Amino acid sequence: MFGPTIFAMEDVVARRALDQRGFYRMLEAYYLNNGLYEVTRPELFAGGMTTRGNKGLRNPANRSVEFHVTHTWPGSLQKSLPLLAANPNLAQPLQQVWAWSNWAVKKQLAVRWFAMFGDWFCKVATSSAANGAVQRVYLQNIKPEWVSDFETDERGNITMIRLDMPLEKANATLTEIWSRQSGYALYRHTRPAGSEINYLGRPLESKPLRDFGIDFVPFVHAPFIDIGQKRGMGVFTHALDKIDEVNRMASRLHQLIFRYNRPTMAVLANGLDANGRPLPPPRVGPGLTALREQEPLEDEVLTLPGTSKLEYLVPALNYAAHLEAIAAMSSELEEDLPELSYYRQKELGSNLSGKAVRLMLSQAVNRTTEARGNLESALVKADKMALTIGANAGLFGDIGSYSAGDLDHTFAEREVIPFSAEENAATLASEVGAGVPLTLAAKRRGWQAQELEELQNALRVPQEGILRGGNDGRQ
Repeated sequence: MFGPTIFAMEDVVARRALDQRGFYRMLEAYYLNNGLYEVTRPELFAGGMTTRGNKGLRNPANRSVEFHVTHTWPGSLQKSLPLLAANPNLAQPLQQVWAWSNWAVKKQLAVRWFAMFGDWFCKVATSSAANGAVQRVYLQNIKPEWVSDFETDERGNITMIRLDMPLEKANATLTEIWSRQSGYALYRHTRPAGSEINYLGRPLESKPLRDFGIDFVPFVHAPFIDIGQKRGMGVFTHALDKIDEVNRMASRLHQLIFRYNRPTMAVLANGLDANGRPLPPPRVGPGLTALREQEPLEDEVLTLPGTSKLEYLVPALNYAAHLEAIAAMSSELEEDLPELSYYRQKELGSNLSGKAVRLMLSQAVNRTTEARGNLESALVKADKMALTIGANAGLFGDIGSYSAGDLDHTFAEREVIPFSAEENAATLASEVGAGVPLTLAAKRRGWQAQELEELQNALRVPQEGILRGGNDGRQ
C-alpha cells in the first residue's frame, strides 16, 4: 500500500549494515584478505559490482587496523594503561582483575576487533566453585558478530543484550539474554541465530540479576567512531567502495599482463593456395611441428612453414599510465585512511624527527586519540563492574563503594607516537629552564611512580652532600 521502504541513508554501507552479522563477517574478510572476493561476491554482485577475477592486491584494511593495535594500548599493562585513581586501595584489586582476565594479551584482541568491526563489547564474567561461590571475576571480549541485539539507556549503559554464540562442534547455538527488567536466561538450540525467543524452547537456566548480587547488566559497549547510531563504524568501513575500486584496477592490470592464464602466442599463416585462397594456419602440437628440446628447457621450440610466423598476444596498453592511475587512487584512499601514511615513512628516509613524524601522522593520531577515549571510557565501566562483583563476593578487601565514587579511576595521558629519549630530555630541559619543577615536568612526560621515586631519591642525595659542606659550601 505504501510502496517500498525508503531509507534515510542511501549509501552502500548503510544497506550492507542491514544484515549486521553478515556485515561483520564481510569486514573480517577484508581484514584477512585471503579469498576476499570469493567471500564477498554475492553481496557485491547484488550491489551491481562485477568481481570476476578480482583479488585484494591493494587492500589496506589490515594495515589500517594494525596501526591502531600497535598504537592504542601497546606494550605492557603498566605502560599502556597507566592507572590514575584517588583511592589508594584500588590499584591492587584492579591489577588482580586484569590478571584473571589475561588482559596483558586480550587487550590487543579488544583493540583489533574494536578497529576492525567498529564495536567493542565486553562481558564482566565470573567463575565459581562447586558450591557456587565466586572464585574470580574477569573481562571477556565478545565478538560483535555474536551480539544479535542490545539496548542502552541515556548514559550508554547496556540495559538489555542478546548473544547468539555458535557451538561449531555440537552444531548448535548458545543464546544468552541479559535484561535489567527480566534478568538472565540461557538457551541451547539448533535454530538460526536471532530466531524468536518463543521458538528456542525452555531455557537451560533462568534467574533474576539479584541472584548474581548485581542490579546492572554486566556488559559494556564502545564504538570506534560514533556516528549517532546504535553501532559504531570501523576504521576502514567508510572506504569500502574505494578499496573495491583500487583492487579492481590492480586486478585488471594483472589480468591484462597474464591474459587470464590463456595462450600468449598465436601462429599466423600468410601463404596462398593455387587458387589464391589463404592457407589455414599450421597445426602446432606434439607429433606435428612442435619439437621439445631436452631438459632443463621448459619452453617448446616450434618449427613452422616458411609462410607462417609466430606473434605474441601482448595487449597494446600503456602500463605506466595504468600504474599511475592506480597510484592516484591509492593516494585518494590514503586521504580516507590516514593510518597508511605511517607505512610510508621508509620512503621518506630515516632522518625524520619525532616531531615531523607526528605532524605527518596528525590525522591518524587524532583518530587514535578519539577511539582510545571511547575504548577507555568503556573499560573503566567494565572495571567498576568487575570490582563491584568481586567486592560483593568477598574477593577484595575494603575498596569502598560504587555509589560513593570510590571505584572511579582513569588513565594518564600518553603519546600515540612516543617521544624519543632525546626529545624527552630536550623537553624536560626546556620546561625546567622555564621554572617547572623537575619532578612535575617528568610526570607530565609520562614517568611512572617508581621512576619518579627514583628521581626524587637521586635529587635528594647530592643536596644532602652539599648541606654537609662541599667545595666552599655556597653551591
